[in-house]
Amino acid sequence: MSLRNLTTRVGLLRRPVSIGVPIYKKLPLNGKRWASDVESFKSETCENDTDNSYEATGVIDYKKQHEVLIFFDNIYPRWLAKLEYKSFIQPFRWLQKRLGDEALTERLVSMVADGDHPLPKETCVTQVAPLIRDGGVFVKFVVPPNSTPKELTQRLENNIKRNRQKRSNPIKDLYGFWKPPPRAYQVKGTPWIEDLSRFPSPKLKVKFQGDPLTEEELYLLFRRYGQIKDIVPASSSTPYATVVFRYTDSCIRAKNCVTGLTYNNGKSTLHLQYIPVERVNYVANMINNHQRIAIPIILAILATIAVLIFEPIREQFIKFKINHRSWNGHKDHWLVKMFYVPYRTLANWITDTTTFIDDSIGSFTGDRKASSEDMSLVDLQSNMFLQERSDKANDLKMWLYENANTFIIVRGPRGSGKREFVVENALSKQDEIGRRVLELDCATMVKARNDKAFLKSAASQLGYFPIFTWTNSISQFVDLGVQGLTGQKSGLSESKETQFKNMLQLTASAIRKVALADFESYKAEVKKQRKAKSNADSDASFDNESVDLREDDYLQSHPKVKPVIVVENFLRKSESSNDFIYKSIADWAAQLIQSNTAHVIFITSDASSTTHLTAALPNQVFKTVSLADASMQSAKHYVMSQLKDMELRSSIDHCLVPIGGRMLDLQAFVRRVRSGESADDALHQMVSQAAEQITTFFLNVSPNSGEINWSTDQIWALMRHLADRDSVSFAELAKSPLFGDNHDTISTLQVLEKNDLILLQRDKGIVSTITTGRPLYKAAFKTLVEDKAIFKLYESRLIRSLIKLENAKIAQLEDEISKISEAVGSDWFKDRLNYVESKINASTQAIRQYENQIKEVSNIGVETKKGFFGF
Repeated sequence: MSLRNLTTRVGLLRRPVSIGVPIYKKLPLNGKRWASDVESFKSETCENDTDNSYEATGVIDYKKQHEVLIFFDNIYPRWLAKLEYKSFIQPFRWLQKRLGDEALTERLVSMVADGDHPLPKETCVTQVAPLIRDGGVFVKFVVPPNSTPKELTQRLENNIKRNRQKRSNPIKDLYGFWKPPPRAYQVKGTPWIEDLSRFPSPKLKVKFQGDPLTEEELYLLFRRYGQIKDIVPASSSTPYATVVFRYTDSCIRAKNCVTGLTYNNGKSTLHLQYIPVERVNYVANMINNHQRIAIPIILAILATIAVLIFEPIREQFIKFKINHRSWNGHKDHWLVKMFYVPYRTLANWITDTTTFIDDSIGSFTGDRKASSEDMSLVDLQSNMFLQERSDKANDLKMWLYENANTFIIVRGPRGSGKREFVVENALSKQDEIGRRVLELDCATMVKARNDKAFLKSAASQLGYFPIFTWTNSISQFVDLGVQGLTGQKSGLSESKETQFKNMLQLTASAIRKVALADFESYKAEVKKQRKAKSNADSDASFDNESVDLREDDYLQSHPKVKPVIVVENFLRKSESSNDFIYKSIADWAAQLIQSNTAHVIFITSDASSTTHLTAALPNQVFKTVSLADASMQSAKHYVMSQLKDMELRSSIDHCLVPIGGRMLDLQAFVRRVRSGESADDALHQMVSQAAEQITTFFLNVSPNSGEINWSTDQIWALMRHLADRDSVSFAELAKSPLFGDNHDTISTLQVLEKNDLILLQRDKGIVSTITTGRPLYKAAFKTLVEDKAIFKLYESRLIRSLIKLENAKIAQLEDEISKISEAVGSDWFKDRLNYVESKINASTQAIRQYENQIKEVSNIGVETKKGFFGF
């Protein structure tokens, strides 16, 4: 159909059509009006229905000669349309309808009312039909008797423009850039008010029920609603046309004003529909098409976000751990009280009830509460060690205040109270330098059974929170999947060693910030003092920029502000897979010392633990504090204080000598006596238990397992000698055939010291004397040696081992004789032969003595105890 034919039928070009007059009013229909197909279908199907409203049918009924239907756009924000289709909005729809209709009507009336150009009195709003999905509303106005729809529509448009100009201001003008003001357009067709999930878009599908329109005719019809980018007319392959507007608002206006329009004498009708926008997910396409590039980038972004969010939080919690702060300091805040007071009241009620029950049970059974008799570890230290170790504690404090190479090692046997000496005595919380202490227990971390437990233990001691251990398992699967897709690892999965080092690095940063917490205040105070001094001196001039204080100078001159790092149970090596922590902590501590950030104190019972420390700080001399067991007077004072209400105080003096001053053994003795055992029985049980430990862990083990590089004969020789003597010199021990090589002997003794069997005393770093590792072991050695069956077994083994050594010597000497026999007639032959012969005779004589000793041991038993080391 040509444009001229459309003009003849509709009269669009013959007479310019005003917005106030519908197109069908210009049709030559001989006084009749052709209704659209939707209106005809409604009249046919809804004749007997009681509800013919637009909510039920989607079609607004109005008399086109006496009423005008206007579409207002930009009344609602279009993002509300998507909320309309959300399930959680459904219960509130009734509230929206009840509160929104009257307010909406008042708003629309205020938009079209104008005091200078009022509307006729007969004009009123008879119906309002919101279309929230499209952000607009349909409003039906009554046409006054002395007016026409065209005049009323023109007056409405003019009033809206004047009101918009009157209410214009700079703020609203700026706001109009992204939210245009509402506009009014007359509805030309029969609007279809549906609530389908067809959201607005800039593209409009035009379906023709009858003859299609050409491209020029479509432009003529839709251009008044906004600028058009493109028009695709209908063709044989596509029975519909496509109109592409520049803006979505234009498409909304066209769709709601033109849909249902009839032309060609009512034989043709337009049906409009939004064409959904086909959105392209470039991110998903990038990931799918370029996995080797996209996945590492995504992982890097996620890691960066995690660092930016969680690292400051973790650093703050580490500061709380160092400063010994908790949420208890915020209990006075009203918000905390609101939740804490009810909880504390309930907890106190439960605790009081539990205490009443415990007291009632104790009153019937006659039992005393253990807490009233148990002496705390702090009281123990004040009795046993406070006076004896006060000089060493003062030395440790002075080293910290000197602030020069504060890399301190505290040594001592197990159970000697090293940790309490450092934390409770030397670093008392009453002193300023003891208020910032971070304790790390290597034993707890090493004993962790798996990676998750290890990370939790390390994070708990460092104050590293929050930590997500479950991400390790997920990251391993992700890393495996990425490696299968891209051929390379993503790097998301980290070993526990790497994660532990990252924890230490963040802790180092937090420690430095704690040390420099008062640096700015100190700097401001120095500036203030210098300025006051310059004002007092009239000739001096003060310059703010001249005050240049460095952080290192501040830390060097103020040792009290530096935190103290206490590392407990530091060893050289363990049999756990987590023994890498020793080297990591040593390197980390060396970094703290070199940056002058903290004081570091290592607590160890392993003399060889300095291996890692020397490697970390090769050019530094460590300051060492050696702790020993308590004296007999202090040990007796402790036991008497624990048994002050008992009748056994007078009968325990002879039992304390074998136990000595080892704290753990004294506590075990006190517990046994309290449980009802006599002092002699308690001592006997402890000695028997110690003897059983020695035979299990030292005498009956395979030399090829783990770090065990000693022999049963060496252990038995040491036990025999230390059973009757307090110590043995290293020079005397080195003469024994069992301890031949000096290097191997020292290595063996160090391993025995690490396992707490013996204790090596050094003079200028060289081993000089060997003693028992625990005082109780001396009595255990004596018990084992005096047992006839045990003595016969291990003494026979010892003598046979010595015989083997002598036979080996004789075999070597015989080989030498066979070699020198080739040099018969030489001058040195006779001298060398006589020397070798004397050696063979000496070994032979020794073998005879050993064989006699074996007979004596088998016949006499423990009465023969000569030749402890076989010489």
